[in-house]
Amino acid sequence: MPSGVFSVLPENFFSPLARINRQHYAALLVLYYRLFQENTRGLERELVIREFMNYLALHRETLEAEEAEDGAGEPADEPEGEAVPPGGIPGIREFDFAGSPAGGDPGRAFSAGSGTRVKSFDEREAANRFLRRLVGAGWLSEEILADFTRVVNITAWGKPFFEGLIRVDEGLKTEYESHVVNVYSSLCGEAVRENGHFMVLKAREEARALIDSLKVLSQSIKGYYEKLNAEAVRARAASVLHEHYDLYAGEVLDRAYKRLKTSDNVSRYRRAIFGQVADLLHDDEWLDRSASKYMRILQIGRDECRKKLEFMLEEIRDDLKSVDPLEDEIDRRNADYSRSSTEIIRAYIEPDSTVAGKLGMLIKALHGGDEELAAALAHGLYRVAFLSPSSLSLRRRREEGDFNAPPSPADMEALARAEAEFLERMKRRLSIKRIKSWLDEQGGTERILLPGDLIRGEASFIRFVHALLYGDSRQDFDYAVEEPGGAEREARAAGYVVPGVRLRRKEL
Repeated sequence: MPSGVFSVLPENFFSPLARINRQHYAALLVLYYRLFQENTRGLERELVIREFMNYLALHRETLEAEEAEDGAGEPADEPEGEAVPPGGIPGIREFDFAGSPAGGDPGRAFSAGSGTRVKSFDEREAANRFLRRLVGAGWLSEEILADFTRVVNITAWGKPFFEGLIRVDEGLKTEYESHVVNVYSSLCGEAVRENGHFMVLKAREEARALIDSLKVLSQSIKGYYEKLNAEAVRARAASVLHEHYDLYAGEVLDRAYKRLKTSDNVSRYRRAIFGQVADLLHDDEWLDRSASKYMRILQIGRDECRKKLEFMLEEIRDDLKSVDPLEDEIDRRNADYSRSSTEIIRAYIEPDSTVAGKLGMLIKALHGGDEELAAALAHGLYRVAFLSPSSLSLRRRREEGDFNAPPSPADMEALARAEAEFLERMKRRLSIKRIKSWLDEQGGTERILLPGDLIRGEASFIRFVHALLYGDSRQDFDYAVEEPGGAEREARAAGYVVPGVRLRRKEL
């Protein structure tokens, strides 16, 4: 049997969140977790029951009747609780005033006429029932201490799901600045020298969290864009305004996008992080020392631990390099959404100010039977029952079905000019092969090339920039880019200030 999530989680773990009262089960889980965070020890069962009772008393009107269960995975009822009849609501008992309560206490009944059946709500019974179902599903567990105190504990596998519920309940907040700062503090602090394996693991986790946050922001914009188009199709101006100014502006623009664009932490710390990653990758002593400590955690060989550390450092560097393309994609999607929203709103408010609005007015007028407008447009609009060659709008009149006539000499001359201009641009293009040959001519086959060896003017500076781009992003480029640390991180050549990198041919 393959291992997976349910090799750890109980089979009915998610059942409370799939029941008819799922919003109440979720709220009670959030309530319990907040109590758990406020207390240093386990929560006594009576405290949990009391808080559950307070919640259920406030929401008794929204509780729904639940189906009876077979009891699988659910502990037996406590003496203070009572069984819920099929189709009943936890904590609600029926009373037959012609006799005694249905499974209840006659003293709790009140007269409502002979033979009348009403429902009485017992908060304690309902709280016990909800708690037992959460314990039976594996979210919580119960323990009896040496002094016979009953304590409700959180399960180890349930903790991540509690954290997710809390985040959703409090409102999802996208973090960007803290992730970059944490990567910088992990790799560039003093602790990385003594506990490098821990710091690299932490930095990698934060770098991945940054990329995931940016991806979520990009994809959430797409979701709002689709909802906006759906509202436009339904022709609901108020909904479009609500989507843009209430939902999108509040949840994306103000909460995430503006913070991302106004924060300079990514650009401020990224270069320092790149330099530190390069230093650590070239520090054999640090790699060996950190790999030896990492062995105690993974229980594998030192060489394999060292490869894992190197891979994580390279992954951190690559993640931070991918921030710019993700930001460009977010900018593009935000611009598309804002433009579409503005055009839709203008089409509602000032329909004659846009081409789409004018077409909409004409279609409505024709569809509504405006004979005067229809007569004015009759010479330009036709009803097409089928498509044929005569349906096409051509620059030159051709016989029906004649699509083999040669193009005009003017079109052929324009095509020849465009082809010649394209070939000329391709000749001047600084391709990867041309840049490789230029670096070989500068002595790259014999030694490591420094910026001062390459930059002598504007043309060579442009070639130098292309060499850095190819070396940083192309695996088939014959030169690798090395970033030394310390005071050599900047270089000056021919009046240009450039990163103090070195270009080394891979076989050297």
